Amino acid sequence: MHFFSIGFEARNLGLMNSVIEKLEDIRFQGFKIEERKAGDLLFINYMTSESDSYEAWSQLRDDLKNRIADILSDFIVNGLQHTMLERVIKDEYFYLENEDREQIKQEVLNAMFEGKEYEHLFSQLRDKWHGPIRQRILEHLDAHDELIVDGFIRFRLKDFLQELMGTVDKVIEELLVEREYNEFIKLLRYFVEIQEPKVREVHVLVDDDRKYILLDDSMRVINNDILKELAKEISDTEMSYDDLLISSLITIAPTKITIHGCDKIKNTELLNTINKVFRGKVIMSQDGLYPQN
Repeated sequence: MHFFSIGFEARNLGLMNSVIEKLEDIRFQGFKIEERKAGDLLFINYMTSESDSYEAWSQLRDDLKNRIADILSDFIVNGLQHTMLERVIKDEYFYLENEDREQIKQEVLNAMFEGKEYEHLFSQLRDKWHGPIRQRILEHLDAHDELIVDGFIRFRLKDFLQELMGTVDKVIEELLVEREYNEFIKLLRYFVEIQEPKVREVHVLVDDDRKYILLDDSMRVINNDILKELAKEISDTEMSYDDLLISSLITIAPTKITIHGCDKIKNTELLNTINKVFRGKVIMSQDGLYPQN
């Protein structure tokens, strides 16, 4: 008596072999497993002896149905990430060289399974969808004795695929932004390192208006012509005071920077950028200083 037929496309034969292996022990429960090819699909057929009673047949069918649902739902929530990642990279980043696309793929895979932030993101996605996907498989097998895995994913799990694709795309975009940021930091660091320092040591103060005051190593305000030109740019462009601070420090290229009242600076990205550009040269202090007249 026939129970279920599970169909796989050629590119998913690895999954088919995994399903067969994980269900191997059912042979000892009265099941028979046969393989059947139909066009580009390969089916696993699950059957049992005609002599079994209806009660025994019904119980075996329920056991098999639940085992199939467990195995396929596990595969879908855990294994489709790689497939979706390749699809997003191929469709959205086709303009990149193959080497760059492969590097992005590897970075995302590392972020999925090693980066705490992104691993947690995918873990939440798996936890959210495992139960609903398993339930949809059970409902399908209640109504049909045949399930084609790829077709089921495409047509019955569109909402899951959309959310998975969105998550993968978000991770790729954030990693690309981070990569561009790191390249920018390297460029700024190189620019600082090839310059002669205009002032050996710079003290950065934050006034009540959240503007920055720069002092030299004699605690006198740095107010040369170059910085005046930079300050003028604030009125001519959309440059912020944070941008002005970074530009000023890069222009001065000091060998030591002390940021006083750093707890007043709410822009942690600004502090991180200064630390990365002037690595090993920055001291963060919560004390307050006042410039000399």
